Amino acid sequence: MSPAELVREGFVEMREHLGRTVLQTLGVILGVASVVATLGMTAGQEAARDAYFRSSGGTLLMGVYSQPPAETELTARQRAQTGLKLSDAAEIRRTIPGFDQVVAEISGPHQVRAGATEMTERITAIEPEFQQMRDLEIARGRFFTSYDMATRAPVIVLGSTRARELFGTANPVGKAVSVDNVRYTVIGVMREKVFKWRENSSYNAYEWMNRLMMVPITSYEQRHMKAGDDKIDELNLRLASAESHDEAKKALERLLRARHGVVDYGIWDRKERLDQGEREGRIYNLTFLACGVISLLVGGIVITNIMLASFTERMREVGVRKALGATGPQVFLQFLVESLVVTVLGGTVGLALGIGFTWGITKLLMVQMALTPAMVSAAVGAAGIVGLIFGLYPAVRASRLDPAVALRYE
Repeated sequence: MSPAELVREGFVEMREHLGRTVLQTLGVILGVASVVATLGMTAGQEAARDAYFRSSGGTLLMGVYSQPPAETELTARQRAQTGLKLSDAAEIRRTIPGFDQVVAEISGPHQVRAGATEMTERITAIEPEFQQMRDLEIARGRFFTSYDMATRAPVIVLGSTRARELFGTANPVGKAVSVDNVRYTVIGVMREKVFKWRENSSYNAYEWMNRLMMVPITSYEQRHMKAGDDKIDELNLRLASAESHDEAKKALERLLRARHGVVDYGIWDRKERLDQGEREGRIYNLTFLACGVISLLVGGIVITNIMLASFTERMREVGVRKALGATGPQVFLQFLVESLVVTVLGGTVGLALGIGFTWGITKLLMVQMALTPAMVSAAVGAAGIVGLIFGLYPAVRASRLDPAVALRYE
């Protein structure tokens, strides 16, 4: 028999014994559905996380922030000298080539007034490279430049939300904003940034960017800090490449510890967070994949039992075929193809069920899902492997059957 005839024979056998076919495929259907649902949902979350990182500066960002030192036996003078400084940023730029951008940041609450609108909000003193580092786009006007830094220009750039709060629908560019009674001129308004982890959610993960009010750090130093005070709140860093991560981070910690003498800083690291998320995702995947594999194994055992029962029912048929000239390998292929047809059909149904289940969950929880050709191939391939492995024993039994014994079987 040709391969096409073997497959057709398998479908005929399935149609004639529909109830038995349903029992054979049930375990495979549930196993494949659980695998597809698990991979689809986790892949969707990974895609959302990657999109979030890409649109807010990429995965190579790192930051250092000031925090109280863990040491308790410090003098008041030592405590007053702790914390990040502008000179730290200059030294990192000079000695650690693993970072291609180093941006100092100072932020604090101030009294802000524009016309009749008055509020107490944070002002962020920053360097021009922050715009590129955080992938900020200008909607109106411009961002401040190195010339504004050098001249300590009293200019300010507003996030989209802050611009609406202070000026409504009017164009803020060129207008004045008072920060603790110091006049700043608005030179730019940022384009609104939106990222939602869930569809139809009111929470915007980028809203903190839309609420920024940014001034050149040199302007802030001159107008709002005491003479000689060079303390900063945070250092924003960007790695030159992913390969430089480990060495650059170690060099950063060595430099800060040597300069400060105590650990008066903390480090946040996007690449480390990404790696941790991938590790947690793998644990989640393996847990649910194990459940899917168990279902597939149970389905395989059921397939073996039912194929053996089918072989017992068809023993005389097999004996007649072998008596008429059918060889052992031909009978072996017939039973093995029947097993593969059943499991591949179950895998296809399980794939559709898994996609439907994932779609329903993502709509209910308003999260993303993702299905790739590799996931589809893996699901159907797993079903085929189950059919191949668990169909071997019944096929071998049938191929070795003695025709004389089979013809005497009642």
